[in-house]
Amino acid sequence: MTPTTCKTSQPLSFGDSSQQTFKVCTFLVNVLSNMYEQWLNAGSPRDFDWQPANACPITKDFKVEDYAFGQLIWSTFTLEFKKTVTEPFGCLVKSKTDGSLYLVFRGSKSLEDFEVDIEFKPVAYSAPTPNPPPGILVARGWYAVYTGLVEALDAQLKTIGPKPLTITGHSLGSALATLAVPLAASHNIAARHYNSASPMVGLKPFHDYYENLKVQTFRLVNTADTVPNLPPKGSGDYQHVGVEVPFNADYGAEKKTHNPCCSYAYAIYNPGAPCNKDFDACAPTLSQAHD
Repeated sequence: MTPTTCKTSQPLSFGDSSQQTFKVCTFLVNVLSNMYEQWLNAGSPRDFDWQPANACPITKDFKVEDYAFGQLIWSTFTLEFKKTVTEPFGCLVKSKTDGSLYLVFRGSKSLEDFEVDIEFKPVAYSAPTPNPPPGILVARGWYAVYTGLVEALDAQLKTIGPKPLTITGHSLGSALATLAVPLAASHNIAARHYNSASPMVGLKPFHDYYENLKVQTFRLVNTADTVPNLPPKGSGDYQHVGVEVPFNADYGAEKKTHNPCCSYAYAIYNPGAPCNKDFDACAPTLSQAHD
């Protein structure tokens, strides 16, 4: 198989973030991505028998049996053209070795997911913490998915108490993770937030509200990826939250550049040379290319 080349490539610098935390998070995100594939192949029943599996060859040093995967968090959301959809998006995960807790969200998989990804109209945000500033606006699509799962998420967060929690996701899952952070704060949970390929979730008032929560937040960004630049200019004064952790691996195709396993996970494991020359050999091991 011909080696994959990148149009451009620049090393990943972790700065104040933890490479090991990013490794755990990318492993769990890819397990959740595989969860969606199992659900789809099961004919989409609400009570399908999910068997957590790691289909990402980059994270093979992790074992799913070392983690306890909780009840799936489902969202029922309505698209702007009024179609209503129900899908599984995330779950709480506990390490069996050190007891650490993670809240994990998958990225876009279905046609409906990609449709909400372009619903950029700003809508009013209802903050879960006391005395929020007025006029907080967020993107309609991602907020629709979040509001469709917030009741179930809230019930699960109430069960963990004030224990430390790492919140993570990729792409759409990063948007959901960002929206989940204030809810965790409302339960006095000591949260930290590590995500990858996150779009901008809210306008400046949301950015200011989020930053005032003082939750350590790191965003892994492939600077060749278009998703972190969404919503596009002209959609409103959208702003990123947290600290960017950048690298560059431009494969010349967004489907590759944005991939959570063969692009983003590879960069975490190979920060000095984040272009995956074996990308095409890596990708077929996945059940299908995913966001």
